[in-house]
Amino acid sequence: MSKRKLSIGIVILVILVGAGAFYFWQQQQAAARSASTQRQTATLTRGALVATVNGGGNIYAPQQTNLNFGVSGVSVTHVNVKVGDKVKQGVVLAQVDDAQLQDAFKTAEANLASAQANFDSVQAPPTAEEQAIAQAQARAAAQSYNSAVAKLDTLKAPPSALDLQASRAQLAAAQASYASALAQSQLRDQQILVERAAVEKARVALEAAQSAYNAVAWRDDAPNSSQAQALQTATIDYETAKANFDLQMAQLSDSSLKSAEASLAQAKTNLITLTEGATKEELASAQAAVDQALQSWTSAKKSLQDLKDGPTQPELTAAQASLQSAKANYEAAKRNLDNAKIIAPFDGTIAAVNIVVGQTPASGTTAMVLSNLDDLQLQLALSEVDIAQVKPGQQVQLTFDALGTATYPSQVISVSPVGASSQGVVNYTVTVGLTNPDPAILPGMSASAGIVIAEQPDALLAPNRAVRTQGTRKIMTILFEGNENIVVVRTGLTNDQYTEIISAATTDGAALNLQEGDTVLLNATTTNSGNNFPGGGGFIFGGPPSGGR
Repeated sequence: MSKRKLSIGIVILVILVGAGAFYFWQQQQAAARSASTQRQTATLTRGALVATVNGGGNIYAPQQTNLNFGVSGVSVTHVNVKVGDKVKQGVVLAQVDDAQLQDAFKTAEANLASAQANFDSVQAPPTAEEQAIAQAQARAAAQSYNSAVAKLDTLKAPPSALDLQASRAQLAAAQASYASALAQSQLRDQQILVERAAVEKARVALEAAQSAYNAVAWRDDAPNSSQAQALQTATIDYETAKANFDLQMAQLSDSSLKSAEASLAQAKTNLITLTEGATKEELASAQAAVDQALQSWTSAKKSLQDLKDGPTQPELTAAQASLQSAKANYEAAKRNLDNAKIIAPFDGTIAAVNIVVGQTPASGTTAMVLSNLDDLQLQLALSEVDIAQVKPGQQVQLTFDALGTATYPSQVISVSPVGASSQGVVNYTVTVGLTNPDPAILPGMSASAGIVIAEQPDALLAPNRAVRTQGTRKIMTILFEGNENIVVVRTGLTNDQYTEIISAATTDGAALNLQEGDTVLLNATTTNSGNNFPGGGGFIFGGPPSGGR
């Protein structure tokens, strides 16, 4: 084969190879354009981006309590509220019959006052008046004792000659007085006979004068007659005689004869006692009197000394124990009385009323439920991946299926430092409190919560479906002049829809300035790993370079 033919063949071969390559390239571009036209696209936007950690749960009122009476077996007398009523702390919500409890309380109150007074009295120093009384009692007891001892000594001692002489003289004087009284008595007896006779004589004269007057009484001058004067004189004489007789009889009744007789008997007894000495009974009685007087004196001296020394420790202990017991009984009675009422422990709303007037609630029965609807909370269970981003004080946006699309502000109150493991998954409890509870939000409602962990007010936003991970890099596919171009991006905040694009570069490291309006491919199934930017890595999508971003 000549060289000319060989050259021609080579040229033809090159032309054929080039034509085939061009055709293959066209087919590739057509396939790429076809694939691009079948993919979904989106544009980059700019706006605020809020990054959240999401969870859900049910609203509850942390300040909610079941209320009941502290006493049982007593009928309800008052129910002062109904379901839905708002009440203030300290308001009486219901009450049972407390008549017996009132009586017990008053008794305990009186016992406490008595025990307190006794304790104060034991502790208080003695007054001057109390000391004076105790001293007087001690002196009187000493005098009584000395008198009893002297009497006993007298009974035991033999009579002296002087005592015997005096006793005999007393007896002689008593005998003389008795003899004189007896003689006087006999003389008065004779005088009484005379006086009785005078009375009788005057009576007879009076009767005669009366008869004489009666004989002339019919006459007009009878009142001035001699018979009338005689009757008057006879009447005076009779009254005088009778008065003298009555006087003599009275003197006889009050006569000193009996007194003289008694004095004589006593003088004889004294002399006998003096000469014979005291009997065993008299000695025993005198000794008993001495013992009793000594005991009284000892007791009076001890009382005086105790008053000066003040209360002993046992006395103080006993008084204090009595006071403490009375206080305990008082407090118990007061609690029982208070337990007859249901009193609101905090401001809130009546959520349930399970009693009626006249009912006798069983022990432990929940009579009412009080809930503070102004303090509603939500508990979320977040995974260990999310919990590190959540802190107390972060803002939370709540939505409720029952309340449409409205969003309600709230705040993270606390984050549990201890997780709970269930089926290999560790969750932590986050408590969220509603900032301004809406009356439409009720305990038990299901809520979705988005905890705001970061905010970017002016971010370049790409749909999450446009960003994918390739190894350790984040990449996107940009559509430019019909070509798919892969760019490496550095991302910032993300939420459930968008990702913040902080910067972008070509695959060989050249900086790009992505801007709002640039087109990105979503869920791309084919990629072009080459760099199709005209002019190498220096081409800028969407506008001029921004100075290194």
